[in-house]
Amino acid sequence: MDRSPPGRGGWRGCCADPGTEGGLMRLHRVQALGPNGLTEPRDVDLPVDHADVDATGLVLSPGWCDLHAHLREPGFPEKETLATGAAAAAAGGFTQVVAMANTQPVTDTADRLRANLARARDLPVRVMFVGALTEGLEGRRPTDAVALQAAGAVALSDDGRHALDLQTLVGALQHASATGLPVLIHPQDESLGSQPEAELAAVEQAVAALRQVPRARLHLQHVSLAAALPMIAKAKRDGLALTAEVTPHHLWLTEDALRRWGPLAKVNPPLRTEADVAALRGALIDGTIDIVATDHAPHQAAAKRDAETAAPGISGFETAAGMLLTLRLPWPVLYRACVALPRAILGIPLSPDWILIDPAETWAVEPDRFLSRGRNTPMTGTRLSGRVRITICHDRVVHHAEVPVG
Repeated sequence: MDRSPPGRGGWRGCCADPGTEGGLMRLHRVQALGPNGLTEPRDVDLPVDHADVDATGLVLSPGWCDLHAHLREPGFPEKETLATGAAAAAAGGFTQVVAMANTQPVTDTADRLRANLARARDLPVRVMFVGALTEGLEGRRPTDAVALQAAGAVALSDDGRHALDLQTLVGALQHASATGLPVLIHPQDESLGSQPEAELAAVEQAVAALRQVPRARLHLQHVSLAAALPMIAKAKRDGLALTAEVTPHHLWLTEDALRRWGPLAKVNPPLRTEADVAALRGALIDGTIDIVATDHAPHQAAAKRDAETAAPGISGFETAAGMLLTLRLPWPVLYRACVALPRAILGIPLSPDWILIDPAETWAVEPDRFLSRGRNTPMTGTRLSGRVRITICHDRVVHHAEVPVG
């Protein structure tokens, strides 16, 4: 029987070839996730020093990649640190994570980006960084995109601030296009508040800017409205280099969650209607929306107490996989949206990392057990079906969930 690791022989396209040095971890009767879905059960050896695992009923997937997370360091260690965020990401099955630039100080220079990479060197998962699109995230002067790329930036974004005006966005896209880096846009016209028109106007403007700089690459973050989908689909049909993401909470929760959970359900963009949720799920399946990203946004409890002043955001790393698996999305869609396309957008290869998923395990969300410092979630008590059991990164097990009893 062929027990080649994913990436060899019949496993080609599932995972990168990790080599065979060191110990071996044998997974017995595991199904592997690849572009076409799940394989038949078989034994697989991975080059990891760990005891063998009876993987009957379990799924071996390449590590997931999260294109949108707020890790809060430097500047806000009370909310999250790189270490706690990375631990939470590992628990959620994310072996590659992209941290936004809205830290203190803002990641808007090559020196600051290099400092962030130095801090992230010994983390259990691979943390990458975007560089700010404009200096100080102020929406005026573009940053030195070439220097940021040379320092290691994987994308450019002013996320944490709202959409730029058309002229500034066109200028920023022109600067970014010299590097080939994707520009990640928070599509919300802040002059229109949180109304649906705010997102629609920003998406329309982003597409208009991309038409003026067609060699640029533009990515729309956390799309939340059904009405935005036709604009995205048309831009793609027209050949523009446009991609889009949706969050697990916009695939799962509606505006009704605000009545039950109050500030814990306050996110930006806000939760929408049942019709929007249904349309977003369909758009993810048909490819209008390319990827799922968590927009992991940890906050302290005090920041979520008052409805008027509450900070927007959900601690998303540790519930994302369970939410997506509970939705029973097709396995090829999960591979595309969580494994392949996030990396393709960034232009990075598939790393030799894996996660072992139990798609049948049911569990209740308990924020007090989160590894993230942010316990802010409207999912408390929700029963989910599907969980990451083991996460492997840097050739070692970096997360091993408790096996349920009974």
